Amino acid sequence: MEQEERLRDWMVKYTNRLYRLAYTLTHSKAEADDRVQDGFIKAYYAMGTFDQLRDPFPWLAKIVINECKMAKRRNFREIVTNLLPERLSVSTEETVLRSATRDEMYEVILQLPVVMRIPIVLHYFEELSVQQIADITGVPTGTVKSRLARGRAKLNRSLKEAGAHDRTTDSECETFL
Repeated sequence: MEQEERLRDWMVKYTNRLYRLAYTLTHSKAEADDRVQDGFIKAYYAMGTFDQLRDPFPWLAKIVINECKMAKRRNFREIVTNLLPERLSVSTEETVLRSATRDEMYEVILQLPVVMRIPIVLHYFEELSVQQIADITGVPTGTVKSRLARGRAKLNRSLKEAGAHDRTTDSECETFL
């Protein structure tokens, strides 16, 4: 497969997932779009270093995370929004019933420190394994497990403080995460 064709295939398969990841780090739709585009450009030029037998998403995710970090350093500002984009299309009824709780959960996730937010998003939203997250972030698997546990604990505490946990069953929290 030629590089351009492989890049087009990756863009079709992974743009939405990478966008969600970038959005959790930048809190801005426009900034997330830019970081994903920059990530694909870097991936194109570094494609020769990628092992074609491996899943490309963790490699692309690491590039996008690094792009977000570099942009944040360059800009020295952060734009905060209240809502992550929808991951899956759900019925209107479900959206209406869950919107308040979901908004509160997203807000709490966005308030997590980056070192906890990245593993939470990669594990629960992108369904990556602890090992894949460790490869992306460059930290040991034990550290990833600790960050996931601390992130979950902090989410539970924050949701209880916000009163969202009282209106949310444990199974709904598990479904969300």
